[in-house]
Amino acid sequence: MSRRGNDEVMTRLGLAIGARLAILFVLTMAVVACGGSARETARDSGHPSAAVARKDSRGARLFTSAGCAGCHTLRDAGAHGQIGPDLDQLRPDYATVLRQVRRGGNGMPSFSGKLDASSIKAVAAYVSHAAGAGGAAVPIARFVPDGRAPAGCHRDFACLRQAFGNIAYRRGPQVALQQLDELQRRDSVVAGFCHQITHGIGHAALARYHGNAAKALGDGAMTCWSGYYHGVIEQAFAGVPRNEVQAKARSLCASLSTGTTFVLYQCVHGLGHGLMIYSGGDLDYSLRVCDAFPDAWDQTSCTGGVFMQAFLPPMPGMQAAELQMTKRQARNLLYPCTAVAERDKLYCYLQITDRILPRVSFNWGVASSWCRRAEKPWIATCFQSLGRDVSGNTQQDPAQIERLCRLAGRQSDECMYGAVRDVTANDANGARAARLCGHQTALSADRCFSAIGSILGGLATTPEGRRALCAAVTPRPHRQACYGGAGAL
Repeated sequence: MSRRGNDEVMTRLGLAIGARLAILFVLTMAVVACGGSARETARDSGHPSAAVARKDSRGARLFTSAGCAGCHTLRDAGAHGQIGPDLDQLRPDYATVLRQVRRGGNGMPSFSGKLDASSIKAVAAYVSHAAGAGGAAVPIARFVPDGRAPAGCHRDFACLRQAFGNIAYRRGPQVALQQLDELQRRDSVVAGFCHQITHGIGHAALARYHGNAAKALGDGAMTCWSGYYHGVIEQAFAGVPRNEVQAKARSLCASLSTGTTFVLYQCVHGLGHGLMIYSGGDLDYSLRVCDAFPDAWDQTSCTGGVFMQAFLPPMPGMQAAELQMTKRQARNLLYPCTAVAERDKLYCYLQITDRILPRVSFNWGVASSWCRRAEKPWIATCFQSLGRDVSGNTQQDPAQIERLCRLAGRQSDECMYGAVRDVTANDANGARAARLCGHQTALSADRCFSAIGSILGGLATTPEGRRALCAAVTPRPHRQACYGGAGAL
């Protein structure tokens, strides 16, 4: 494929990620899983002896010969790979490594067909011992600045992520976010993966502020679907022992409870990203932690981040984060939404087309046919997800949004509803979305402005503030609809 062809493919895949932030909100690195099935844990949770795990052991030799060192950083092995996580930082325990090497997932292949059972146990013993076996928390900030600058990166994703991180680390995250915003407005390829770059800026900001998540969250901006906030939160989980994850999750966003709903949402949503990254794509575990929150709003905001991370498509130079599925489940493009608990279906279906579209080569008609097969109460929600992806993949172009949403047939109004919300969320204001509402589409004007209000409502802390945001973009005949969507009647 030509360089131009590659750029076009990566733009489309990247925009699929950015689009999902309309209603909900990605780290691009594959991560070792934490925990396993009850059966695996019961059988293999014992700690290996130091004799088994010492540096000159069979496990250490296998770590190198099996290619692990090419992907991971592990000081004891002299490994400096950058594709997967830094094992010295993550400090996975024996059962965690055993499960991940056996089963793979989240971008890492299974080694069950390449290594025998005793070899896998030897690798798990070595890694867990050499990395510190998931003991006390390690320093949160692991971003390391270097000399790269955006001007020298062209469209190299990994280079740009590091370069903008360098700016955030040295000059502050707001400077980095502003410069990234200017670049992504000029370059559609960079726009495609700007959300992941903002995650990297979040990591660098946490390093700048010595692990102070509250300080880092307070110095951000909503650039590229607010990925900065998610990057701060997901990085804040680094090195947290498994038995402290729930308490950490509850405390991270508590200091923001008196601020705007929007920023609080980004924090709790970012927790969902962080849980999936921490657990290596363990959907059941991540949802259990989210569902343990006492407040329903926190639960759904958190599960939104879980599903977004679960459906993350591939990016340049990165491995895709993949759900662990049977072959039968993989053929059902509506999975896992058809299998999760009722309380988790909303945010799953609001993002399911992020899983569907890459697998049908972005054929919008075929994707629509999959949405029609969804569970009956969730068909409309699936089409809203499609609309969000339409908006992102067209870079919020009104004519293209209308054209693609027409492919949804009788559900084209739901497609438009999702697209309008995405445009509003992307801009953090309703000016461009309001122009869509002025077009003659399947979506009524009142419902269109209600969609705008549903996003604007999270940007202000008072009913008066929400009404002011609505009034600034909504014609007088439709302001009540916007107020209603914003919860400001």
